[in-house]
Amino acid sequence: MIQLEERGSGLCVIKIIMQEVHTLDVPELKEKIQHAIVEKGIKKLVLDLSDVKIITSTGIGIFLNINQLLKAQFKVASPNEEIRKVLDLTKVSTVIKLYNSVDEAVKSFS
Repeated sequence: MIQLEERGSGLCVIKIIMQEVHTLDVPELKEKIQHAIVEKGIKKLVLDLSDVKIITSTGIGIFLNINQLLKAQFKVASPNEEIRKVLDLTKVSTVIKLYNSVDEAVKSFS
């Protein structure tokens, strides 16, 4: 479901390993990400969406929750055009920065 890569200094990249994030997947996904944040002491997070093709609005709600938990030290990387469009329409992209790649998002923390 998720793959975690620590980059040092409290920075972590979490990749969602699912093509479709549906409403029923959201509670488990949210719990796994929140657990990783607490367990690993993550202070800055990049969420890699490169494998995700479809995400429901409930799934997008996770982003806002994580952003609040990490006090805005949260970036989204590699959303496809569909997901980017939804994030723009729902104004989530005004609160959470979107990046074309994980490397770009990681560098933005420097």
